[in-house]
Amino acid sequence: MNEYTVSDREKRAIVTITRPGLELARKLKDRLGATLYVSEKYLDALDAKETNVRPFDGVVKNLLPQLFQEYDGIVLVMALGIVVRTIAPLIQDKKYDPGIVVVDVTGKFSISLLSGHLGGANQLAQEVSDIIGAVPVITTGTDVTGTIAPDMIAKELKADLEPFELLKKVSSAIVDGDKVLVINPEKIPVPSLQGTMKPHILLFDTWPESPPPSRAAVLITSRTDERANDLPVHVFIRPRVLAVGLGCNRGTTFEEVHNLLIETFSAHKLSLSSIRALGTIDLKSDEEAFQALSRSLDRPVVTFSREELSSVSTPNPSAMVESHVGTPGVAEPAAILTLRKTPPFPGGRAHLIVHKMKSLNATIAVAEWQREPNKNAGQ
Repeated sequence: MNEYTVSDREKRAIVTITRPGLELARKLKDRLGATLYVSEKYLDALDAKETNVRPFDGVVKNLLPQLFQEYDGIVLVMALGIVVRTIAPLIQDKKYDPGIVVVDVTGKFSISLLSGHLGGANQLAQEVSDIIGAVPVITTGTDVTGTIAPDMIAKELKADLEPFELLKKVSSAIVDGDKVLVINPEKIPVPSLQGTMKPHILLFDTWPESPPPSRAAVLITSRTDERANDLPVHVFIRPRVLAVGLGCNRGTTFEEVHNLLIETFSAHKLSLSSIRALGTIDLKSDEEAFQALSRSLDRPVVTFSREELSSVSTPNPSAMVESHVGTPGVAEPAAILTLRKTPPFPGGRAHLIVHKMKSLNATIAVAEWQREPNKNAGQ
């Protein structure tokens, strides 16, 4: 894979293997909304009615393989050496590893050990610190130098980052203090870009006519712009601001719908990674082509009634469509309504950017969630 995809899932676990660490672990469980895994020998210290508690045999190496698969963040209240030796064979890649935080049994330190950015360990370590008064120990370069991190921007936007293999080169340029361009032509509101940036971070909310010399670049865009070819090493952050409206004749093949989607996005220079969801009429909720497309893209299908679709004024109404399903349009209003139902950020509106495109049996339209003209880029 050459991209990082953010998940909305945030499941957390707390693990303790000693009686002194139990009270800390219980406090963290309650405040973090986590599941507590406690050595079965200390169950007598817990209230029988206490919820979200799971006993285990006290052998951490038997437990962690399961937790690595099930949880996004894991806090281990024990010695750092135990954790390092135990997780070593489980570590795969920062795209997949959960965030690991280690807390000593006295609660003095909260150490972000693994997957600080994408796994959320840095944030989790800070939350733990706030709850128990520990000193947060965070060592990732962009954090300690107080500058931006492309993977954290992707995480806060719930956006995809691609190509992932170039992230290290871009991040190195940022940490080294070399000039790095951040181009945000759609003016996506990015919390970590608010306020004053370090002098070497050069922000643009439009494409610069003559980009200044730089070592790397970060592009926050839903477009596939050829101007990126002239930039130094760069990564794309793909905000999920597009919705695809779909219509088709019953029994249309996945291949036809998929090909129409690819052709449409290619013609309009849009990135498939920026699709937020697919929308259609509820009569088509069981259409296999749409379900297959949803699985292929890993995006949900949102459905609307004919009354909801009819309430949206669209530029290309069809008498034939209305005679068949009772609404003058499906693809165009579905694209707009999908974004209204699941807006990617507040203070924007859904705009139809691709009017319906047709194949023999299918129809596609694309809407984009855009900032209001009087809003700034949030930088």
